Amino acid sequence: MKISRRFLCAALAGGLLAALAGCATNVNTVERAQPAATPNYISDKRVVTDNTLARTVRVNAVNQTVVSGNLLKVQATVENLKNDLRSVRYKFEWIDQDGMAVGSPNEGWKVLNLQGRETTTISTVAVSPRAVDFVLKLSEL
Repeated sequence: MKISRRFLCAALAGGLLAALAGCATNVNTVERAQPAATPNYISDKRVVTDNTLARTVRVNAVNQTVVSGNLLKVQATVENLKNDLRSVRYKFEWIDQDGMAVGSPNEGWKVLNLQGRETTTISTVAVSPRAVDFVLKLSEL
């Protein structure tokens, strides 16, 4: 089968452009100089078992609120410390007042893709009013 040189060059050039377009390295943001939001930041304890991950992705802050009258909602601000795309897995686990795990259908691992230097938020809402605490777990993909 004979393929024209022009077609081959066009296909290669198109593939190269598509690859380059998918490789954004850094993310610029714009936000209010005087934020109107007043988050309820909480103190957190961090346990680092993967130093490579800790040098790649950082949790900058955690805040919480109560929604629907009695369900805890938690939000974490996560930052990619590197200049290129990073993918990590995360999950939230809920704990009741006795320190027991509260089962939740949304407890599975989720994938978070962060462009270079991007900061984003991840959040979840407890499925039971028994949940008074949480554990956020991060893992390399």
